[in-house]
Amino acid sequence: MKSLPISLILLSLLSTADLLSQTQKAPPENLVPNPGFEEYSDQPSGWYYSGRDFSRVAMYWTSPTAASPDIYGPKVQIPKSWAAVGFGKIKSYQGVSHAGITVYGCDKGKPHCREYVQVQLTEPLVPGQRYGFTCMLAHLQKSVIVRNIGLWFSENEMDEGTQDPILKDPVLSLDRFLPSDGKWYRWSGQFVADKSSAYLLIGNFKTDELSVVKMPVRSDLLYGYYYLDDVRLFKIPPIIIPPQYDSPLENFIPRPGQIVNLSRIYFEYDRSDFMPRALIQLDQLLAFLNKYPDMHVEIIGHTDKMGTDEYNQQLSMRRSTAVLNWLVAKGIKKERLRATGFGSSQPISTNATSEGRALNRRVEIKVLSL
Repeated sequence: MKSLPISLILLSLLSTADLLSQTQKAPPENLVPNPGFEEYSDQPSGWYYSGRDFSRVAMYWTSPTAASPDIYGPKVQIPKSWAAVGFGKIKSYQGVSHAGITVYGCDKGKPHCREYVQVQLTEPLVPGQRYGFTCMLAHLQKSVIVRNIGLWFSENEMDEGTQDPILKDPVLSLDRFLPSDGKWYRWSGQFVADKSSAYLLIGNFKTDELSVVKMPVRSDLLYGYYYLDDVRLFKIPPIIIPPQYDSPLENFIPRPGQIVNLSRIYFEYDRSDFMPRALIQLDQLLAFLNKYPDMHVEIIGHTDKMGTDEYNQQLSMRRSTAVLNWLVAKGIKKERLRATGFGSSQPISTNATSEGRALNRRVEIKVLSL
C-alpha cells in the first residue's frame, strides 16, 4: 500500500500548563471517535498480548498489526513485573482511560516492539482541506526517549497480521524530544490532505536504525514507550464541502435475483455493532426499501478469512441480523427481510492483503421479490 502524500504545514509542542492559558473557544468537530479511549466494546480487566484483543476492547480503535497496544483504566490490572518499572503510574489526561504504545526496541529483541493505534474517521479526509491534529502524549520514564512518533493515514483499514513495523512516510512527526517528567504534553500540527483516506494511525513508522532517540540513564529499559490521550482531528476554515459518494442503490433497478454490494456498512472490529460512518449507507438502504414498499430482500453478511470458518459464519450472521434489526426499528416490516451469513466462503478478493480482506468484509442485498 502506498503512503498518503500530504504536505506538512506546522508542528508544535505545548506543555499542559501552556494550554490552560489559551483563549477558551468552542472546539471544532472532532473527526476521531472515542478520542480519549473512554468507551469500551468489552470492559478491559488486564493487559493484552494480541492486537486482536486490543481491537475487541477499545471501541472504534484497532491494532493494525499483531502487536498489542495497552489500555489503562480503573479496572485494568497491570502485571506486577511491568508495574515495578513504572507502567501505569500516570493518570489519564482527562477522564479515566488512556492508551499506551511501544515505539522502539526491535533491535534489542523486545517482542511487540512496534505498536500502533488505528481508528476509522467519522468522515474521510477531503482533498485540498486543511486539518488540525492534536494528541496528548506522555513518556514512560526510564524508557528510551523517541522523537519519531508519527501520524499516518490509510485509505483502507490495515490488518497486517505480523508484529513487524509499518514503514511509511508519516504526515506529521514530533520535531523534538518530549520531556521525560511524568507529565502530559500536547503534540499538534496542521496538514493539507490530497486523498480521501479514512483511517488514522499513530506510532513510529521508522526502523530502530533510522529512529532518533535518547537512551535512558541508569536504566535497563531498552525500549521506548508512550501514553496517548485526547486524540483530535478537525477541519480548519475555509471548509471544503466533501464530495458526495454515489450510492450503489441510486441507479439500481431491482429485479428478482439481483445482488448489490453495500461495502460502506462498517462494523466494529470482530463485532456486529455499527461504526459511526455506517449510518450513511444504512440510511440509503432505508430510503431504497421505502421506494419499493412491496420488495422483499435478503441481507447477506460476509467476512474475511481471519478466524475459523465456524466463527466467521456466526459473525457474518450477527452482522446481517444487525442490519435487519436496524431496518425494522426504522419502520420496515420484518416479513420483507431475511438475514443470511456466508462467513468467509464467498470472497471477492484475496485474503492475503489487508486491502483484499477489507473488500471481503461486506454486506450484500439480494432482491427476492417485488
